[in-house]
Amino acid sequence: MELRAHSSYSEKNYSISYWRTASGFETDFILSDHEIAIEVKSASTIRKRHLKGIRAFKEEFTAKHFIVVSTEAQPRRTEDGIDILPWHIFLERLWNGQIIN
Repeated sequence: MELRAHSSYSEKNYSISYWRTASGFETDFILSDHEIAIEVKSASTIRKRHLKGIRAFKEEFTAKHFIVVSTEAQPRRTEDGIDILPWHIFLERLWNGQIIN
């Protein structure tokens, strides 16, 4: 709901969709024309198994940002460029214009 609100209130009106392969890998939110890929996890520690869907998307598409939103305490970046953000930092960056232009 927060993404829909941001899309509308920011007047950017970007599309919000999801992505899924025939084998079952998926990414929760794809913003605009494959510009941003976002996976949401309730885990307090993101592990390799949590990244399967977004990594599958990353193999097929070039995006500006690959983000996993979680309940981890601190932001970090994986070796292959996926940002893992605590939910409150993600929302702060979203509304400050740091996620999508």
